[in-house]
Amino acid sequence: MPFDEEAEEGQSGFRPPPHPDDRLWRHPSEMRSHPIVQLGAPERARTERRVRRPGRHDPNRLGRSRWGTAALAGAAGAVLTAGAVAVLGFGERVIERPVIERVALSPVNTHPGLEGRTLDGVRQRVAPAVVGIVAGDPLASSGEVTGSGVVIRDDGIVVTSTALVPAGVASVRVRLPDGTEKPARVIGRDPATGLAIIDLDGRGYTASVLAPEGDLVSGETSYAVSVRGAIGTETTTGVVGMTERYVGPSGTALDGVQIDGEAPTLGLGSPVVDDRGAVVGITTAVDEGGAWYVAPVEVVHKVADDLLIDGFVRYCWLGIEGLDLPAAGVATPTAGGGTRVISVVGGSPAAAAGLRAGDVVVRFDDHAIARVPDLLVALRAYSPGDEVEVEVTRDDGSRATLHVTLAQPPTS
Repeated sequence: MPFDEEAEEGQSGFRPPPHPDDRLWRHPSEMRSHPIVQLGAPERARTERRVRRPGRHDPNRLGRSRWGTAALAGAAGAVLTAGAVAVLGFGERVIERPVIERVALSPVNTHPGLEGRTLDGVRQRVAPAVVGIVAGDPLASSGEVTGSGVVIRDDGIVVTSTALVPAGVASVRVRLPDGTEKPARVIGRDPATGLAIIDLDGRGYTASVLAPEGDLVSGETSYAVSVRGAIGTETTTGVVGMTERYVGPSGTALDGVQIDGEAPTLGLGSPVVDDRGAVVGITTAVDEGGAWYVAPVEVVHKVADDLLIDGFVRYCWLGIEGLDLPAAGVATPTAGGGTRVISVVGGSPAAAAGLRAGDVVVRFDDHAIARVPDLLVALRAYSPGDEVEVEVTRDDGSRATLHVTLAQPPTS
């Protein structure tokens, strides 16, 4: 399409393109002089460095430290970026390679050939990125699939459940959508969130479309897309519930979002998606009684970033003891009215910001806080040094917004 859409027929229609700040794409040669400001949630390339990441509100941090050259890719409902480099740190050894991630726009354009937001349409969107995790020797020719995972980058980075990646192993075996199997290097595990990152050899894999943060909305329908036996996938429907603390498959206490519905057979490690096919979380536990539990996509972003860049997850600390507060007129705390601060640890980020016993935390940055698990899940998406706004109600009925700089836990 010519740059001048109003040019008369017969004229060349050519003129210099608009200034980069006035259009939705950039040429690679423009990147040094015109940094991108991310206005949506595009498919993106990324540059990772082994340095301390700036906080979430640092103006120099663009889209979780991802930037690149943008061009339109409307059919996929995403913006394609290219020309960046991912750095994987293994001790002092650094591996550089170009990568592509896909992140959902809002709204996501309908995929060609799909009519409406049907169950099968959702599965078709996600299935090319869903893989099976195989039990046993990663060098064996085949084995039993015990759960699922999802490709999040075209260079073969996969997110799955820690329960499918035993502690201490260097690699696991993965079954691809076409039925073939290959080993994958274990990048890292995070027992605190139940998430593990593995790396398939090679590149050119179909990456899932990741939703922006905060897309697991209570009461909305979600879908788990998991592997099905030797080949193929199945889709299970559920309704998003509340955040909960639960016991994961490995016996560790986890914090995540409960999805009410029949649990998928091989759903552990599977992506949970919305009706656009965008990944909103990863399944970290399955309850045969009719529910599964999910680490939200913002936590997935954080854990994947930390394990790929640093080799470990950088936890943050607020420094309070809290208790569920019932909502007004409700006798039990299940409906939730906030998290009451029982005590504040001296020298903690909360103490430095002015939180005090008796305050009720009702919002943590963009996250509404109705119960203690809401706060615990929200904290999992942040890093030491991040600045957040914490809104509280005080004993006199007034509201205050406090600015908190999160820190590393003293016992880390």
